[in-house]
Parts: sequence; C-alpha cells; structure tokens
Amino acid sequence: MLWIDQAPPNLRIAPDLVVQAPALPAATQTPLVGDVSPAEAFAALQARSATPLTVRWNAQHGIPDFLHSRDLTGRLPYQPTALEVGNPVAIAHGFLDQNRSLFGIRAVAEDLALLRVEPDLQRGYAHVRLDQRYAGLPVLGHQLVVHLDPDGQVVAVNGEFAPALNLATQPTITAAQADATALDYLWARQLLPSELSTVQIDPLPEATRLAVYVDPTGQATLVWEVTILTERPLSQWRFFVNAGRPVVVHAIDEVMPIKRRKTYTARNKTSIPGRLLIDEGERSSDPVAQAAHDGAGVVYDYYMQQFGRDSYDGQGSPMISTVHYGSDPEDAENAAWISEYGQMIYGDGGTIFEPLPYALDVISHEFTHGVIDASAGLIYENQSGALNESYADVFGVLIDDDDWTVGEDVVKSPPYPVPYLRSMQDPGIGGNYNPRKPLASIGQPTTMREYANLPNTRRSDNGGVHVNSGIPNRAAYLVAQALGREEMGQIAYRTLTQYLTPGSDFQDAADASAQAAADLYGENEAEAVRAAFAQVGISTGTTTPTTPPVTPETNLPSGGGGTVPPVVEALPSGCSDVILNGGFEQEGGWTQVSRGDASLIDPQLPLSGKRSAWLGGTDQEPLQYIYQDVRLPANATSITLAYSRLIHEEFSGLLGLLAEDATFGVLLANTKGDILEAVEEVPSSEADDTWAEMNADLSHYAGKPLRLVFAAENPRGNVSSMFVDEVRLVVCTGGQAPSAPPTSSGDLVYVSGTITNADTGRGVGGVQFFVIKPGVSASQAAADDTLGADEVLTMGVTDDNGLFRTNEAVPRGQTYGVIVFARGYRPIVADGQVVIPANAGNPFKVDAQIRRSR
Repeated sequence: MLWIDQAPPNLRIAPDLVVQAPALPAATQTPLVGDVSPAEAFAALQARSATPLTVRWNAQHGIPDFLHSRDLTGRLPYQPTALEVGNPVAIAHGFLDQNRSLFGIRAVAEDLALLRVEPDLQRGYAHVRLDQRYAGLPVLGHQLVVHLDPDGQVVAVNGEFAPALNLATQPTITAAQADATALDYLWARQLLPSELSTVQIDPLPEATRLAVYVDPTGQATLVWEVTILTERPLSQWRFFVNAGRPVVVHAIDEVMPIKRRKTYTARNKTSIPGRLLIDEGERSSDPVAQAAHDGAGVVYDYYMQQFGRDSYDGQGSPMISTVHYGSDPEDAENAAWISEYGQMIYGDGGTIFEPLPYALDVISHEFTHGVIDASAGLIYENQSGALNESYADVFGVLIDDDDWTVGEDVVKSPPYPVPYLRSMQDPGIGGNYNPRKPLASIGQPTTMREYANLPNTRRSDNGGVHVNSGIPNRAAYLVAQALGREEMGQIAYRTLTQYLTPGSDFQDAADASAQAAADLYGENEAEAVRAAFAQVGISTGTTTPTTPPVTPETNLPSGGGGTVPPVVEALPSGCSDVILNGGFEQEGGWTQVSRGDASLIDPQLPLSGKRSAWLGGTDQEPLQYIYQDVRLPANATSITLAYSRLIHEEFSGLLGLLAEDATFGVLLANTKGDILEAVEEVPSSEADDTWAEMNADLSHYAGKPLRLVFAAENPRGNVSSMFVDEVRLVVCTGGQAPSAPPTSSGDLVYVSGTITNADTGRGVGGVQFFVIKPGVSASQAAADDTLGADEVLTMGVTDDNGLFRTNEAVPRGQTYGVIVFARGYRPIVADGQVVIPANAGNPFKVDAQIRRSR
C-alpha cells in the first residue's frame, strides 16, 4: 500500500499527461506569475491606495490595458526608493516590479526594454516607454508606458503586454530563406496582375530580424520580420515569416497614402529623393516644388510653436519632400509619407487631384504620419491604423486652420462627387456613406454602429484604416466644439505622443484622451472628452462595442482558440485514453516525418491550448505525416478514435492555376507502416476553414498493435493545409476492474489496483498512476515539477470506482518508482516501492491511498 506521507506538496504534471483538469476561471482570476492572480494583485494595489483606482482589463489576457486613479488627477500608490528618486526609468521599473503579478511580468529587466522617455513640454511629465521583449527578442507592437508627474509619482500605466509567452526562439529557417519567402509572397499574393510588369522591388535584407509576432487571437509565433520597398506601386512592406517554416503569417503595407486610383498622364520618375531644387532659405520657380517647401515650413513652425517639437521626429531631422513623383496614375494621384526614408513624396495629380502640394492639409496630414512613426508608432492596420489616419487628419485640419475638411484645395469636383476627401464634422458626407458597401461609397462611419468590419488586406484598406478613421475624427471634432480647437489639439498631441502605443485601439484612445485632458486642464475637461467619445459609441473605462474579429493579412484561417486550455472530458467508467500528447502541448508521443527541419507541431492554429499539428502548407515536400504507435487491449469492449481537424485550401503563384488537389488522410497502419485502413481521405477542394469533430469506431482492432497516421500530400502549386488537434483514442473495458489482456511475453505483466481516499475509504476517479522508467527515480522525475514522456514507462487512470490498469505491460523482476497524482489531492512520489517479482501473476496488484490537499 502506498501512502500520501511520502510526497512533496508541489508536484505538477506535464499537460500531455494530465487526464482531468478543472475548468479555468475568468482570465483575471488566473495567476500569470507566482501564485497571485491579476485580480488579486489589483485588490492589493487598491488597498494601498488613498483613492479609488480604475482598471480596464484586457479580456483576452486578463491584465490591465489602462490603469489609473478614478479621479484622473490622482496618483497610483508607489513610494520610490532613495536610489530611484529623480530617475523616471528606475521608478517605472520599480513600480512594475512591485506589481509584476498584476501585469504578468516575470522579470522587468528581461521582459521590458527602454525605448525612450518621451519629452513633455506641456506638463513636464516623464512618459517612460518600454518595449516588450521575450528571450531578448522584440515582441512586435507591444509596449507599456508608465506616466510620472514632475514629482516622480506614477499617474497611470497603459499599453499592450502579452503575458505568459512560451515559445522556442531558435529558428529552423535562415534569414535568407525568410527574405526569399517574403519576396515570393509579394509576387504571388500582394501585387495585382496589372502591377507585375511595372513594379520595382528594393529588398532590405539588412533589416531582417528575428522577433515575436502575436496575432489578434493572442497566439505568439517566432518570426523573421522582413522589410521590402516597392515602386510602381509605391509601398513599404513588412512581412512576418514563420521562423519554423517558410510561410508568411502576416503582412502589412505601411505606406500611409491619401489616394484615389484614377487614370491620368504624367512623365516623372520614381527614384527618391531625386535632384535638389530648394535648400533652406532658397526659392524656386517651380510652383509645385515651392508649395511643398513652404508647406513643410508651416508644418515645422506649427509643431515647434505649439509643442516645442523640433521637426517630425523631435530631433531636428530635415523635412525632405520629393515632388513630381511617378509616371502612372498610381503615383501621380498620390501623396505619401515613406518612413523608411523619412520623407514625403507628392504626385502631380490627374483626373481627381490637382498637384498634391497645393493642399496644406495634405502636407500636414502626411508629415504628421512622421510624427506618429516617431512617437506612438501606431501599426497601420485595423483600429490602430484608423487612429494613425485620424491623428494625421486632426493635425491636417488644425494646421490648415480654416475648416474641418481634408483635401478641399486639390480635389476636382466634378468628377469627384464632393469637393473634399473627408470631413471631420460630417464623416458620413450628408448620408453618402453606405455601411453595407464601405469601400464602394464615399464618406466614412460616424459612430461605432456603422463600423466597417473589413478584412486586413491591402485590397480592403488594411482593415479599414481610411474608412473607420471617421469615428475618432468625429470624436475629435466634438471635443473641439466643447473645449475649442486649440485645446483639442493639445489633448490630441498629448494623447498621441505620451499615451498611445503601437497596438492602441479606439478604446485606448478614448481612455488616454480623457487622461490627457485631466493632465492639462482638469476633471471637467476630461468629462467633456468622455462625452465626445460616448457620442460616437466609445465609452471610456469600458470595452469598445464589440465588432467581429478581423482575419489578419494572411491566407491562413484565424486561430480557433490560441490561449483556450485543452478541453479534457471525464472518461466513462472503465475507459482510458491511450494516446500520448493528443493535444500536442508537449514534446513526445508523436513521430514526425518531413524533409525539412520545421516541426509539424506548431502554434499557428490550435483549436485549444497552444499548439496543433500543421500538415501541408508547402509544395516543397510531396508528403508529410505524423504517427503514434499504440497497443490495444484484447478485452476492449469499445475503441473510439476522436480528433478535430481543419482543412484550408490555398495555391501558390501561377503554378496554383493548374495545381491538382492536395490530399489529407487519417490512416491506420501496422507498426511496420503497412496501411490497414483509411479513416478518411479529404481533397483540398473540400476545405471549409472550419474545425470539424471526427469519430471512428476501431473496436475491430482490439488486441492488435496499431499505428495512427495523419498525412498530407501536396502537389506543386498547392499549398493547402490540414490542422489537427485534440486527438483521443478511448479504450473501454466495461465497468468492472480492468482485466489484464494476454501479454506478448511471459516476462511482462500489467499493473492494476484500486486508489482510495484515505479519509473516506472510497475509490477516487480520475487518478493518474505513473510507472517511472527503470534507472530514473520518482524523486528525480518530480524534481523539476513536471513529468515527461522520457521519464514515464506507462500509466493508468482510475475509473469512477478508483480502479485502474496500466496502458502497457511492464517487465517482471524489476523495482519501480511510481507517482500517483490527482487534482485536489496530495501526490505520492515513491522511490523503489513497487517490486514486481520474477514470478508475479498478471495483473500485478498495487493499491494506494491518497489524502486531499489542505
């Protein structure tokens, strides 16, 4: 008999070996670091505070998106140490270190790196921007900002932080392979057929770097970040290539243009910056060049006089403009900020536009994109991209201080239906905006009720960055009506440069704008800002009205769960799951067969947990498969295979036009690899991008060894994929004590017995009984608080009556360590306590008693 008193109290079992797990509570209730949950950490912070605190929780991660005093003139509780006084960065680190459990930070020095301390000439605050890092790599678009008043007191903390990251950081493809993959993707997926013959491509391999990309579902992937510039069309691309296999998981076109695509004629070239026409203090006889030069001076003077900002980057960099840009309509009717080169380009107009430099608000709009790049760095997609466009519009109309429209000095109307591009006062342009056809109508949504939920693709305006900017534009206009244009500009500038971070959304902008108003003017002005955002459907301090998720710019489907824990259902009495690591959350169990070094178990698209099996996705390997060998007991009354799979169809380049179907199979074979049966074979043409739960009765294989295989066959040009998750092979032997089937050798026996509650004497269901491999003691196996497949010889799980039998027979004449584990009970870790004599009968009986945790 084994007793609980032999066990240490803190053993954890690796997820692939856990059969039963309680349902997780809400995200804020789950500890991310240590034993304290974010909700508990916030309660402790509130207990130390002299004033009520407000937190807006991230529903996905369960950590704060924005934390401040409910009274926006209040402060967060933190007393700097003597060494921290006068050092804003040290104070920020100290506050975050004291509140690590609240933000899910493992170690401030490792998880965060100083980007800069934003200058604040408005109030003299220190705004400490910290970029997230994982194992020394940047976590793209993720920052925390700690805001300190002139006395060094913490005013607020906001931003995006992805807690509990756990991924390998060693790439299996090279930077050069990633560059080539991105270039192929650009040619095959992003460029229009009409652009293929004119495009000029300028790769920047020196800028390629390893990073962590976190998708909209919260799923993290190690990627190579690749930058490519193009001319005709003018674009600045960022591609994120999975560092484990040559697949683009996301792409962003970062050129921030104001454009309408119409036909026109022009003779200019596209090399930049071109030949110098005007230097500082000079003039030109070219009216277009002079307009651009003068406009850049007006923009410089505005930012210097209003905010003390020296040029777009605050560092006095030259404000470079290139005029007469382009030789086709794409270029001529275009003005854009090129952040990689730190300069403006202007086309000469055509059917829709006069020469673009004739509009001061266009110049102001585009140079403000440079200010945004150098401060918040708002990512040019979805809501952060719409904010990027909105702030460019805000300062466009503030600098060209005579109306609330953009582009009125250069738009030709007719043919354009109205004599301006956008209106902050009336984004819907007199009812012309059609929410059902957001890209086919003029105007923009005015409130969140009309929000355009567009795909995050180049053809769909990067998720509606120009369309949905009408909502924050209208809010800014309402703030100006309540407080004045200058006051609105001061609040907008402070919000942009001091509070927003790359991934900020509309809710972040609303909260930050209220805080900025309180910083500058007081609570009454903050309330006016709240009211303005509320009128467009964004209430501060709460969650932005829900819009359906938008698929990232990749042809792969969006994730099914990402951070959702694996669903583990209780098995019927007398049943056990013989598949090891069926959720793909740990190493082991599966053998992977692939030509390349890339793992077929990948975080790209899990149904639950963090990983799934990803088969296919490439036409460079005609066959990929994973398999697992199992032995099925001869006395099994039922054997059921269950798994979930998603099939996604996708083609590559011109070869895809003629490509045959890919085939995805779930196969049964003997342990030599001879195919016995196909559970299913599905062609890629039947793909529906939907997780399907599949079941098959395998009872006729009782008593036989079996190989379960998931396979993909991809012809050239077909890069379709099959994702597999939650694989189970449930074997039931009825409701009686599991009998022992015949073994393949007289030297082998099964281990079976009963596990009971030491206090009640009743059998305990769901207990896991692990037999440790010879040569490894149970204490050694438990020393790192996890159990892996390399330490466990076999295991069994009790039914509702506490009865169990190991999945595999073990050799007689050996001494074994065992570990007995059950949720809510103290585990047993027993070294050398199970001695199986050479003449032991089959099964060999081992009983145990366990006691509940206190």
